[in-house]
Amino acid sequence: MLGSIFIGLTGVTSHQTRMNVISNNVANVNTTAFKGGRANFSDVLSQTLSEGGPARGRIAATNPQQSGRGVGVSSIDIVQAQGSIQTTGIDTDLAIDGDGYFIVNDGNQQFFSRDGTFAFDTTGKLYDPSTGFAVQGNLANADGTFRSELGDLIIPVDRESKAEASTMIRISGNLDASGSGVGAPVWTGNTLFGQPARITSNPNPGFPLDLTAFNNAGLKISIEQGGQLTESTLNIPTKIYADRVELISELNSQISVNGTLKNNVLFKTNALGELVLRTVEGGQQISIKVDNADPAINIATQLGFAADAQQTGTRAASSDLLNDLANVGNDLTDGDIIRFAGVKPNGESFDGNFTFQTDTTDTVKDLFTAVENVYGGVQAGLDPDTGQIILTDAVSGDRVVGFDVNFSLLDSGIGSGIFGNDPPFEFNTNTQVFDEKGNAHSLTMNFSKSVVDNEWTWVATIDGLTPDSGNNGNVIFNEDGTLRTFESSDKAPITFTPGEGTPQLTIDIGADSTERLGGLTQFVAPSSVSVREQDGRSAGSLVSVSFEPNGNIIGLFSNGTSESLGRVGLASFGNVDGLKRQGDNMFIETESSGQAVIGAAETTVQGSIRSGAIEMSNVDLAQEFTNMIVTQRGFQANARSITTSDELLTEIVNLKR
Repeated sequence: MLGSIFIGLTGVTSHQTRMNVISNNVANVNTTAFKGGRANFSDVLSQTLSEGGPARGRIAATNPQQSGRGVGVSSIDIVQAQGSIQTTGIDTDLAIDGDGYFIVNDGNQQFFSRDGTFAFDTTGKLYDPSTGFAVQGNLANADGTFRSELGDLIIPVDRESKAEASTMIRISGNLDASGSGVGAPVWTGNTLFGQPARITSNPNPGFPLDLTAFNNAGLKISIEQGGQLTESTLNIPTKIYADRVELISELNSQISVNGTLKNNVLFKTNALGELVLRTVEGGQQISIKVDNADPAINIATQLGFAADAQQTGTRAASSDLLNDLANVGNDLTDGDIIRFAGVKPNGESFDGNFTFQTDTTDTVKDLFTAVENVYGGVQAGLDPDTGQIILTDAVSGDRVVGFDVNFSLLDSGIGSGIFGNDPPFEFNTNTQVFDEKGNAHSLTMNFSKSVVDNEWTWVATIDGLTPDSGNNGNVIFNEDGTLRTFESSDKAPITFTPGEGTPQLTIDIGADSTERLGGLTQFVAPSSVSVREQDGRSAGSLVSVSFEPNGNIIGLFSNGTSESLGRVGLASFGNVDGLKRQGDNMFIETESSGQAVIGAAETTVQGSIRSGAIEMSNVDLAQEFTNMIVTQRGFQANARSITTSDELLTEIVNLKR
């Protein structure tokens, strides 16, 4: 009888233990990343009253007779189910979605936790504020890879991103094929024909032309037009010029960035191969003069010009060669076709073509004869006072008034071009490039529509100065508007010396299409060229950090760059139920759990890390209250078995009365 009391006692104590587990679960229902427990029961040894017997003849075998000794707690398991994820908005709060444990260290021992309520201390160490333990992970190397050894994650608040010199820019966008409404260059009835004021080199400079000794050389250019004088100094880059093409490209690029000289003068070469400085406009009302900006630096002579040389333009005559006109930008070549079209005073239309041929049809008179033949009954010439085209009646000699006419060049593709009444259409784009010290420099690219169809010229300046090389070039498009070539005149990248002991800047320009960017195009659409990509940057200080799902810690710097600074480590175990609680939401490994496998989230460990969130307790109150009721009833029943046994003992004692 005493045995039943002790059996009931095992039931009471076991259910009391189970109630302790349930109470602990309920107490931690709001504990961050808490993992609930579960008490499991098993029966204890039984007393064998009879072993049973074997079958005998017609008698069946008898069963063993056993009386149990009660119940015991076989195990208390940790329920490792995922808790719900709660968003906090604090970037350093981390939650593990899936398998894995954070690793923290007190300086002597590693602990494992699902509680990711972390923060950075004043030294930049990521730690657990409740315990002071340091979060473990892998710091990043300079090349973005991660160190193999596990250690404290320390991200110094004064971390800087070093400056990187720009080595390339990539441009894309559109250049308006129509010249922003200007259209192809044409001559009209209002065009003033004349020969430009030109100064020719004599003697012609020899090449290679070494101007490296002429520091700060400047060519003073004066233009007088209609009694108004304008002067400006043209900077001459002091370097070695391989040939006349490179020299002319460099000089014209300097003109392109000069507000006074731009669209007023240009350099070219004549049929004799001489260097020519000429005005864009022609006529007797215009003159040009060159001189040395500094009398001590005789740059004019080096270019083949006499100091203080001056020339005046002339009025065009019918006998003039077309290529001598100021109105021709790039010389016409054999096979070039000039199309003319117009309307007579009576409203009748006329149009025709003129084909240029050297020594055959190459004068102004030849062009006008083609007009006369198509128009009929008129003579074409130039107004002696204005230089404009005039028509006179072939019989009466009276001037024809009220007619319209325009001339446009149908280029043969060799590169000829004419100047129209409007200046060339231009488009500018600007970006920043950086030297090795991180200093920003303003790079401007100016695109000008050429007198040649499907061709543009470009000029690059840095901080308003002309780079040492690669400062100008051509853009040629196919007839369908796609890019054919983009190159500098000297076939070199942009090179620029920032000064102040900073190494030279060398920048390649790319304009072709890539996987990420479209290239340069020429369609009838607004111009939109811009520098879409460049690889330089200034120095920057750390502004903020963020955590990626794979645990990488990304630093955002004030220069707009981001770098991998470290990686939060995670641990996994062969038997997570074998971990041992240590309080403060911490676990340690045991022989049962196996040794921790440490690695990165989403790779070695399958869980991923969510920033700005924490994992809540996985305790289900409804389940716990249900378990509490069952446990309570079990406790009560076992208590009743004890009291019942006590009453039976009382009856036995009373037998003697």
